[in-house]
Amino acid sequence: MNQALSESAGETPATISPSAIADSSSARRLDTLALLFLAVLCILPILAERTPVDFVRPYQSAIVAWLVKLLVAAAASVAIVLGTRSSRLGKSWKLPALLSVLAASITCWHGFFVDCMPAPAAWQRTLYLDLLNYRLDESGELRVPHQYRLLPYGFVRGLEHLTGDFWFSCVVYRWFFTYWFLWWSYRFARFFVPPAAALLELVPVVVLYPLSVAHYLGQLTDPLSHALFALALIYIVEDRPIVLAIALALGVLAKETAVLLVPAYLACNWRGGTFVLMKTAALGAACVAAYFAARLPLGWSPGYGSINGTEELMIAANLGIGEPRAVTGVPIVFNYLHPLLFVGSFLPFIAWHWRRIDPRLRALYVVLTPLLLFTNLCFGWMYESRNYVPLLPLLATMVLQGIVLPSKRGTP
Repeated sequence: MNQALSESAGETPATISPSAIADSSSARRLDTLALLFLAVLCILPILAERTPVDFVRPYQSAIVAWLVKLLVAAAASVAIVLGTRSSRLGKSWKLPALLSVLAASITCWHGFFVDCMPAPAAWQRTLYLDLLNYRLDESGELRVPHQYRLLPYGFVRGLEHLTGDFWFSCVVYRWFFTYWFLWWSYRFARFFVPPAAALLELVPVVVLYPLSVAHYLGQLTDPLSHALFALALIYIVEDRPIVLAIALALGVLAKETAVLLVPAYLACNWRGGTFVLMKTAALGAACVAAYFAARLPLGWSPGYGSINGTEELMIAANLGIGEPRAVTGVPIVFNYLHPLLFVGSFLPFIAWHWRRIDPRLRALYVVLTPLLLFTNLCFGWMYESRNYVPLLPLLATMVLQGIVLPSKRGTP
């Protein structure tokens, strides 16, 4: 049955075997080079500047300014086309065009309902300069945790140097990495479901996104962090530890919760024996190295406050128990509603089809879901559902595989 189905966006046979849709060796090398190039684009603008820094002055000529912006947008589009077409699943223009429109729609929503609001706009500009100048917060400490998530800010800073426009740089950044999050989510789903179902996997992301950016001020972390999370899921399924280590190291520099993918790799590939344990240890070492490399040069020292910026775990504050020291203006009910919607709404379907779901998906689910929820309970706010967005490709794929391919079971 699967061999009879064809890829609507490129005539790739529908299959749940990773080897059947694995990219060529040249495309895999391109993955490694692209990640290394991304690291340079993000880190170089930060290392090359001396503090104090300010917003880049705009071009005096409006014509020159718009020409440069058009060139930047064109370069981003070319990168999307080349990166997508290097995959066996991206031979047609229709799928990239669709995902580009979806990414643009998500970016526009964020722009109108977050970036255009006076308070978030002012907060974003202040945080941006504070991070680039390594300024202390009100308590005299380095800003936590955003101080240690400079990778997204470095990418935007590089764009700002080219365009002279901070807001334009933010929009291009959000659109560009939102596209890659959607594309890599689709690629991940194609390991387990046919093309049409893989596209349906994107529906929860698009539908739930507006709620995921509620109650927050718009830091730049999420697009890059979410994209690298989805890419790492692909590398885990493909068992590509070297490029996975690069993706995880960059992921930690974007947001430290990427380290949760290390035990997920072990759970997904544990049957490999001692060699898999060695690879897992190496992945963990890459994450730890990235974590300390972004902190120690800034004078960071271990301690609970220097990790999360709070004096206690956030459990009591999230659950509404006692008199927690951390407070928020968001009603406590949202701490329960957001996890139920973003995670709990998938659970009945996953439980009903549990035996039909690929063992790799089950392993990823058993590890990632509780770990991500627990870390958010302890170190964040449970209503911050943007932190659950990286789980949506996994949860939606599990539901769709149970429904669309009830007679198939993937191999571990």
